[in-house]
Amino acid sequence: MAGKRSAPAPEVVPDIPERLAVADAPWLAPTRQRLQAAWRSGRFPHALLLVGRAGLGQSELALWVAQLALCEAADGRPCGGCGACVLFRSGNHPDLHRVTLEDDSKVVKVDQIRALSAVLAMRSYRGGYQVGIVDPADALNTNAFNALLKTLEEPSEQTLLVLVASRPSVLPATIVSRCLRLPMPVPTAAVAGTWLARRRPGTDWEQVLALAQGAPLAALDLAEAGVAELGPALARDLSQVGSAGFDPWRLAEAWHKDRPGERLLWIEHWVTGWLREALAAGDAVNNNRSSGLPRAAAGTNMGPVFAFLDRLRAARAAVEGPLNTQLLLEDLLVAMGEAFAAAQGRTG
Repeated sequence: MAGKRSAPAPEVVPDIPERLAVADAPWLAPTRQRLQAAWRSGRFPHALLLVGRAGLGQSELALWVAQLALCEAADGRPCGGCGACVLFRSGNHPDLHRVTLEDDSKVVKVDQIRALSAVLAMRSYRGGYQVGIVDPADALNTNAFNALLKTLEEPSEQTLLVLVASRPSVLPATIVSRCLRLPMPVPTAAVAGTWLARRRPGTDWEQVLALAQGAPLAALDLAEAGVAELGPALARDLSQVGSAGFDPWRLAEAWHKDRPGERLLWIEHWVTGWLREALAAGDAVNNNRSSGLPRAAAGTNMGPVFAFLDRLRAARAAVEGPLNTQLLLEDLLVAMGEAFAAAQGRTG
């Protein structure tokens, strides 16, 4: 039989009001309304899976869902004023339990999931729901997935488990099948741009949103990192790639000291646009006039550039890891010159 803990030890969750304000974003409104309707009708699931590309707000929506479940008002939405909501917004609600990455770890560990399962098996401290949030759920290791599955198979009463993922393909089917899966919508450029302009006026959001693949929160992070200002100088650098006298080692040395991940994001954006232009064989799709890349034309051999794009994406995933970033960039710059030379029918 489930027991009640003798004393709460709530995790202090920072920035709750700010994150709840993000969860109120217009593109998330249909999902919020669907969840409210399920709550009011008494058909709320015991497990949710919020999925979407990074930066669409699934982490913030998970907190909103937790407040919905923990709110003590009877109107089917987080009231913000009851005792539970006051505790929640202060980040001190004893029945909210979050599992996330510890320190510099790349995975959520099995011991974290076991601890969550143990506390969810107990009665809630305030006599209502308990909520567990696992974010990012796609960072669990195999043992952690197995431990989570046991909790999903035998949920306690008045318990809600919310999983957050930006890479749902890595989640086991046994986990996904036991959750209500809610995909996060990508807002239109107009909706996202209006929302972003209110938060940070004066930014060229069209450009930054394109780099963020339409994800507004990712665009905010990129703007904070100064990604837009990298474009012109980076284009000048790329115009020299593969030319006589080009020195990839000097350029890699400079890049690895200053936002290498953001530079590779720019390059991926431009290379993807180059490939679209080459496929169109004209000006119908064209975002590369200021990229420094050569003009795509009809009859261009796109195979080497597609292969380079795969290599570029792998480099983006590895650039923040333990590998030598400068050597990674050197190899990538050499490969880039070779790929575009082959695309234009040139040989070394």
